[in-house]
Amino acid sequence: MNLELPEQQDRAEWPVGTDSFFQPRRAAFWLLSALIVNGLFYTFNMFSVGFRVVPITALLGLLVWGIYTLVFLLVFRTLDLLEQHPPEAFFLAFAWGGLGAVYFAAPANIAIQSLCAKLVSPDFVAIWGPAIAGPITEEFLKLAGVVLLILVARNQFQTYLSVLIVGAMTGLGFQVVENLTYTVNASMHFPLENQVYPVLLNLLTRGLLSGLWSHAAYTTIASFGLAWFLLHPERPMAARIGCALLCFALAWAMHFIWNSPWLEDLFDGGYGEMAVLLVVKGIPAMIAAGLFWRVAARENGAYLHALAAYFVPERDLIRDDEWVRLGAPLSRYRVRIEMGWTFGLRARRLKTQLQREQLRLIRKAMTYGRGAQTLRHEVAIRRLRAMLDPLITTQP
Repeated sequence: MNLELPEQQDRAEWPVGTDSFFQPRRAAFWLLSALIVNGLFYTFNMFSVGFRVVPITALLGLLVWGIYTLVFLLVFRTLDLLEQHPPEAFFLAFAWGGLGAVYFAAPANIAIQSLCAKLVSPDFVAIWGPAIAGPITEEFLKLAGVVLLILVARNQFQTYLSVLIVGAMTGLGFQVVENLTYTVNASMHFPLENQVYPVLLNLLTRGLLSGLWSHAAYTTIASFGLAWFLLHPERPMAARIGCALLCFALAWAMHFIWNSPWLEDLFDGGYGEMAVLLVVKGIPAMIAAGLFWRVAARENGAYLHALAAYFVPERDLIRDDEWVRLGAPLSRYRVRIEMGWTFGLRARRLKTQLQREQLRLIRKAMTYGRGAQTLRHEVAIRRLRAMLDPLITTQP
């Protein structure tokens, strides 16, 4: 990936245009689609018993975990300033994690634990089985889906963040379907005749206390190595493979620690102690995922600046102060808040629309080049500017 400024690079060399995720001429598209559809039938059959036995839990669980998914999706879309992927990319990534990967992981985990029971002992599997089987199968399968998505739409992935977002969505899909499965199973074996408590309990433990450092975090870590491999073709192949394997090993280790019985003897079985244990075991994964995400966000900001310098050099479209904050979501948000406090809600609303149109202009120019496709965004920016400037040049 080349982040050189326009004076350092011929215009013909900049990649314009992106692949669609509908690629019927590519084998990866059909393989991904077939495995997702196969996983859909498997998951439907798996939940059919739960819907018959505990229908309230199943329906409420679908609603709760659906809202949970939308919250994470909103966060991912907010962090991806360039909106580098269309909605179908998020759908396919989530579907692979929740349907394709789950379909293969469930029997594979059982097979590995059965093998361990024969080679070691059933007692060993009861304690260490999830820590051994889960990371091996689940981390590999989730990352395999990210690879398939890259093979389907190859030039959709121009930055670290474009890979990490797909990886996080894949992990989220696995996490949500797994949580829904645990919710329904818990209700079927719940000691009380209540189909609502299991939903709330699993939302608290598996959603709120575990959600930030669960599968989405692990796949984010593993995907960073894949992104580095993909976007640094100039590096030696050994270094690229080594980085990918190192990140995968880190994700595996975080998952292993989470599933292991380590530290459990230090805490009793109370809800408060359980919450502390979950936080202590999960914080390392959250820190690692956060660091990788920060690196990706910085690189994404640099890429955004390079695109803007190349395609939108006019200062009336992107002023110097806006240029500085272009790739920093929090700085852009603070400007909107300060403008609202100082000049009123209308100024804040206009500033928000202006920032959104600037990003849309850059994204459209990146995909199609400057021309008819970007003209309406240029007109919208100048129109919003004409309405905003009188509000902020004179105090109300």
